[in-house]
This record gives sequence, C-alpha cells and structure tokens, in this order.
Amino acid sequence: MVPDRLARSTRLGIAPIARGLVAAGVTANVVTLIGGALTVIGGALIALDRPGYALVALLVGTACDTIDGAVARASGGGTKLGGFLDSTTDRVADAAIFGGTAALGAALGFGLLFWAGLLALVGSFLVPYVRAKAESMGVPAAVAAVGPAPREARIVVVLLGLAAWALFGLNELYLLAVLLLAILALITFVQRVATVAARLGKEGT
Repeated sequence: MVPDRLARSTRLGIAPIARGLVAAGVTANVVTLIGGALTVIGGALIALDRPGYALVALLVGTACDTIDGAVARASGGGTKLGGFLDSTTDRVADAAIFGGTAALGAALGFGLLFWAGLLALVGSFLVPYVRAKAESMGVPAAVAAVGPAPREARIVVVLLGLAAWALFGLNELYLLAVLLLAILALITFVQRVATVAARLGKEGT
C-alpha cells in the first residue's frame, strides 16, 4: 500500500529515534504498550466528544506502533513475545477506537454513528482474523493479505476523519470516514475469504 521509496524514507527517518530509544534502555515491547495505551485513551476521548485531543493521542499512538518495529530491529530483531504483544495491542486499540465511536453515537442519540462504529468494529476484527487463520493453514501472506483496507489504511481513514471533525466541528465528517472504513473493511473481509477459499480449494485442503 505504501510506495517503496516512502517506506524506505520512513525507515531511515525513524532509525535514529529507534537507536536513541535502545541506547536509553527502552525496549520495543515498552513502545508497543505505550502506543496501545495512547490509542485506548484516544478511543475514550472519542467517546467523550473530544476529537482534537483524540487526534493527538491517536497520532502519537500510531507513531509508537511504527517505531516499535524499528526499535526491535535496532536491538537485534523482534521476538515472539513482541509479535504477540503487537498483534494483541492492535486488536485492543481497534476495540477502543470503534467502541468509543459507538459509545459517542449512543450518547448523542446519533444512530448512524453508533451503527457505523459497530460495523467498523466488526470489520476491524474480521479482516486480521482471516489473514491469521489463513497463514496458520499455510497460505502465503501475500495471498491472505489482499483487499483495500489493511489496518494501516483503516488507521489513516480514522485519522483523516478525526482531523476533519476537529477542524470543522462536524461529527458528520467523522461519520463519513467511519462508514467508508466499515464498507472497505467488509469488502476486504469478503475478498480475503474468497481468495483464501479459492487457494485452499486448489490445494485440495
């Protein structure tokens, strides 16, 4: 999804930060947990109708989610525990963001926002589940990870929606972003199921 040149530039840009954190004794797992905690706080701020503060918390939390991998590489490579924490923290963060969205919709009596939040929550869990299950059955990651809405894309949509909401003071703009995210996530889920089923069918498993 990210152009190779941009991905390389990002890695080069955060490498000095990662080395500095390693030198200070900060581990990748600590960065992961801090990022997860900030994202949970961001979800709570969404529920409290504080889009500006939520945006800041989610931006920093998302940055931590990017930096933890660089810290792991700078310290000699990732661990199974690190991978487990990273995946689990992502699911907790998704639950906080979209649970907070649904809670705000319920508190405001804004039914569309409530249901959009729930649909986004369901989609954000189904998409990675299909990939994880497929990979556990030997399906290559490149096959299991198809679709227009991997987690990185979903986070970008959320951040853009929050920024629009904070800037213009209209939660309807955030609603549009969440609806778009929910639709793309469900499309991704269906596409992954179809792709993986076709692959397993050919293998006769």
